[in-house]
Amino acid sequence: MNPKIENILKNLPTTFGVYFYKDKNEKIIYIGKAKNLRSRVKSYFLNIGKHQQFKTEILVKKIHSIEYIITDNELEALLLESNLIKKHRPKYNIDLKDDKSYPYIRITKELFPQIFITRKIIDDGSKYIGPFMQVKGVRNLLKNLKKILRFRNCKLNITQESIDNKKHKVCLDHHIKICNGPCEGLENVQNYNERIKNIAAFFNGRKNKLNEILVEQMNTASQKKNYESAAEYRDATNLVETFSQRQKVENATGSPTDYFAVEIEDNDVCCVVFKLRSGRLIARNNFFLKSVYGRSASEVLDEFIKLYYNISQHDIPYEIVSAIEIDDKKTIEQWLSSLDDHKVKIFKPSIGDKVKLLFLAHKNAKMLLDDMKLEKMKKDFTPRSLNSLMRDLDLKKVPNIIECFDISHFAGKETVASMVTFKNAKPYKTGYRRFKINTVEGIDDFASMREVVQRRYKRLSEEEDPILPDLLMVDGGKGQLSSAVKILKDVGLSDIPVIGLAKRLEEVFVPGKSEAVFIPRTSSALILLQRVRDEAHRFAITYHKNLRGKTIGSQLEDIKGIGPAMRKSLIQKFSSLKRIKETSVEDLITVKGVTEDLAEKIKGI
Repeated sequence: MNPKIENILKNLPTTFGVYFYKDKNEKIIYIGKAKNLRSRVKSYFLNIGKHQQFKTEILVKKIHSIEYIITDNELEALLLESNLIKKHRPKYNIDLKDDKSYPYIRITKELFPQIFITRKIIDDGSKYIGPFMQVKGVRNLLKNLKKILRFRNCKLNITQESIDNKKHKVCLDHHIKICNGPCEGLENVQNYNERIKNIAAFFNGRKNKLNEILVEQMNTASQKKNYESAAEYRDATNLVETFSQRQKVENATGSPTDYFAVEIEDNDVCCVVFKLRSGRLIARNNFFLKSVYGRSASEVLDEFIKLYYNISQHDIPYEIVSAIEIDDKKTIEQWLSSLDDHKVKIFKPSIGDKVKLLFLAHKNAKMLLDDMKLEKMKKDFTPRSLNSLMRDLDLKKVPNIIECFDISHFAGKETVASMVTFKNAKPYKTGYRRFKINTVEGIDDFASMREVVQRRYKRLSEEEDPILPDLLMVDGGKGQLSSAVKILKDVGLSDIPVIGLAKRLEEVFVPGKSEAVFIPRTSSALILLQRVRDEAHRFAITYHKNLRGKTIGSQLEDIKGIGPAMRKSLIQKFSSLKRIKETSVEDLITVKGVTEDLAEKIKGI
């Protein structure tokens, strides 16, 4: 153990507090709270190497120094921990990531408050209601309520001083009677704020007062035979009712309640929060957690609740319902109660509607986690054949890039080579290469393989940042394999894994082993290797045919009377100059345009 850390551990106090772990660069990597600092911090360093949590194993290795702050009680420690995590966002603390930004209704803290929809929460004294999932319905309803109840639609900084100094002038909204003109003091402050209060109460789940106001004004307008205004109030009343009914969910108590569900699979976690206000489900918030490292569901939920309400301090419920017992239940209840001047109760139900709603929340969490993992798999998908290949060949990493060479010649002449590239088990045509063999006479596949491998990888070794294959494959047995291994060693790229695939028995050879590696014939790994080898062979043969066609064509060009179209027809039908010479005149004249005279000239080449 680091002597510096050992000395700190000996001198830690046994009081409440918050501790910081720092790495060698003095960067905070973890923040935690404790009832007893000495016991809690020491527990990380006991039985090093035997921790059940993978996260703890990694964390302990990174700790270079420890700092702490003592507090008077556990609640102070909790508040300090939450604020410090929010500020420093340490790597090994759970990190909260919302899957989307839901809209809120914002009511500004002004003489005549503005009321509008926003997705950003600013700590300036404004009140926030929400979040809401049905943004279109909220936007439509708020637009109509502002028009009927005459809330200002401007962003002017209206103060009593600005009104007294006549700094502002009423705009068009006042003239068309959708604003009472608070900017010139034409609106009563108390009446304006009372209407704002009723709007806030409605969106918080208490609709009765707003409904009464709209019905009353509708009746008043009707009595005055102002039927157009009455119709507007009627439409607003219908919108309020529709908005309420659409989000209605049964709730036994009717008090503001948040339901928490957690789904964990490996290191992936999804947390779902159902927000119920007066029996209405007003939002479903979905969060994904990072840096969980095998923590229990209880630990995850404990930290998640603290993170969630540390961010959402504007909307504290009266009840928090969870299917999991929360470790810091009493401390969290005390903290949340202090945030909004009302008692908060956390409990785990056993029967009734709350259990049913928790089941629904958990079902949502599982569905969302499955969707997230599916999207992750699409991005990071590795074909099964590559995983099988890594396992069967005992490779250090998945062979995402495979390069394969093949040699082709015709009767010992015009020897060529091909190289094909496969990325993620699919042909990568941009990586294909063709080679003419320059230094080998006659048929010598071993020497030809040495030449092309040397040309390819000597050039790569001289590049500043080369893209090297994860696996090099040669078409052939131990001889071709040895040639490739020697060249890679000579150019300083001996770390590239190399294999040979022999055609006769489809045997796979690796360096250092005299016997072939056993890979089942039905294995997706062997099938992939065969595909790569066959593609290299096809590419080499195609190149060779093109070259032979050019050679034949150049000799046929010397015969007067044979044009491009006829040369092409002869090459397609007879493939080689030798076959053309051996073909009878009778067969040659079957090609369109070839006369007996031309046939005799062709045979005389």
